[in-house]
Amino acid sequence: MTRSEARRARLRYVLVATLSPLAILALWALVAWRGLASPIILPPPSAIWTSFLDMAANGYSGVPLWTHVAASLARVSVAYVAGAALGVALGLLRGRSALIDAVLLAPSELLRPIPPLGLIPLFILWFGVGETSKVLLIFLSVLLIMMVNAQAGVRAASLDSLRAAQSMGANRWQVFRFVVLPSALPQIMTGLRVAMGTALTILVASELLGGDRGLGFLILDASSFFRTTYVFAGVALIGLIGLATDRGLAWAGRRIVHWEGRR
Repeated sequence: MTRSEARRARLRYVLVATLSPLAILALWALVAWRGLASPIILPPPSAIWTSFLDMAANGYSGVPLWTHVAASLARVSVAYVAGAALGVALGLLRGRSALIDAVLLAPSELLRPIPPLGLIPLFILWFGVGETSKVLLIFLSVLLIMMVNAQAGVRAASLDSLRAAQSMGANRWQVFRFVVLPSALPQIMTGLRVAMGTALTILVASELLGGDRGLGFLILDASSFFRTTYVFAGVALIGLIGLATDRGLAWAGRRIVHWEGRR
């Protein structure tokens, strides 16, 4: 593909990616305008925007909107970074050491199929309804996802590449640094994107447990009083945060794993 063809393909991609949500919004507005759905169930986008502006100006439940956003971001950031770091480390170790893999196999495989929401009652009993239970619930979900992806990435390393590095006199650290880690990075970057989506999902669920700060609290409180436009505004904010972080991780992945797809 020539440079001009690649540029046209990129512009076409951006155009479609921009028009797609606009088309959905237009269809949504048409449905609301024609009265095909109750405003309580599906309010028009203009009403949701008005509610968002109201929260931005006056806050919600006596708390500024950006305080709710900051509380949610603080929880998910701490849990995500810690869970991703430990998950990648354990996954790399499991991929390189059969003994460590055997030690962690049963605990991780027992926990992994359990929906994180199913652990909420236990976390409440163990850690209460404060910040600790919220952060640990997200942390555990991210850790399990990243451990599996990092381990799979290590096992994707080419046996020929490993033998070639060893035959050239590379020590264990050099084999890991120049062969194993580059092979694992694509899986790790994909895992980071998946884990972020999961972290935001668990964040909202964990904030329903209690407290008076966070987007999850805002959504639950608004739904209790049938303030549907505020519920949609809160959901839209979480979606925008997810979109921004996913695009950021995708951009970072293209820079870090720049060799992917060029072999």
